[in-house]
Amino acid sequence: MKNIHRKRIHALRARLQKEKIDGLLVVTIEDSSKNVRYLTGFGGTTGALLITRKEAVLVVDPRYTLRAEREALGVRVAEIKKDLKKKADFISYTASALQELHISKKSRIGFESNRVSYAMAGVWKKELSCKLVPTKGMVEQERQVKDAEEIRLLSRAGKMTVQAFMAVEKRIRAGQTEREVAQIIDSELRKQGALKNSFDTIVASGANSAIPHHETGNRRLKAGDPVVLDFGGVFDGGYCSDITRTIFVPGKKPHAKLMRIYTIVREANAKAFRALTSGMTWKEYDAVAREYITEKGYGAYFTHGLGHSVGLETHDPYNYAHDAFLPGTVMSNEPGIYIPNLGGVRIEDDVLITKKGARNLTPAPYLSL
Repeated sequence: MKNIHRKRIHALRARLQKEKIDGLLVVTIEDSSKNVRYLTGFGGTTGALLITRKEAVLVVDPRYTLRAEREALGVRVAEIKKDLKKKADFISYTASALQELHISKKSRIGFESNRVSYAMAGVWKKELSCKLVPTKGMVEQERQVKDAEEIRLLSRAGKMTVQAFMAVEKRIRAGQTEREVAQIIDSELRKQGALKNSFDTIVASGANSAIPHHETGNRRLKAGDPVVLDFGGVFDGGYCSDITRTIFVPGKKPHAKLMRIYTIVREANAKAFRALTSGMTWKEYDAVAREYITEKGYGAYFTHGLGHSVGLETHDPYNYAHDAFLPGTVMSNEPGIYIPNLGGVRIEDDVLITKKGARNLTPAPYLSL
């Protein structure tokens, strides 16, 4: 593990040299970013990491000192300087980091402009004793392609989530409310080792299933209803899963149109999976499923993108517009069709792109209609 984090920091240092800056401040403020965890393994919600071309320090407050010393690998851990504790706008953390590494006034230190507010950056420029340089996506670009340890953790997260789904599917009955089903899902995720949900569980039944991101409510399931189950957990190392299955409540034959829609969505999911390959762009990937659904007459009812990157966040960073998939990329594959006042179907898997194609990390059972 220590070597993995050293490799990640080494890769970032190569970017520092390319950008001609002396160091980078990477911060997480109340869990606002997973970049600190990616680089060090520290999973606390608040801290400032300063990486220079030769050194690295993680500054935390006393709540996290012992935890950081146990979790953070490849960096030195330090507490906030006592004389800076009352400084606002995160100055107590960032200034302490600069002091720890003896950063000079002439040093060019980058900060994550997409993670730090305009107001906070303005205060930093006035208060910190160095030349601050806005950067964008330096760590996120490294996170796009998963290394061997990340793939292992994501594979395990997917496996555990599949087990949770298989247990949940057997317990769904007419008369349950959406919230009751969500509670069953969340409980099964915990049984499988999830530390928490990767997002709020979505249970959308009947006509509610036509709302892609329905807010789970008190509607009671009826026999024959479509039920979209969209859920995931945060497992070891902070890595997420994200899976969707659509089922029909036992006791009555589903509406014929919904059964047809299910078959189309399932085939769109399969086509996209078979097409995935290294070098493919997100636009090309999305088009495989979208063109098939359009060909079947439901293009207007596929109202979101086909997928997103998955990792330390359910929607992990990715430059969809410009960067083609490389081996180690993990994408969701989630085509859907949503018919207002009738219902909808979505099927989602987490998929790893390899040199030879793709591997499904969440092979939960599909329906046979």
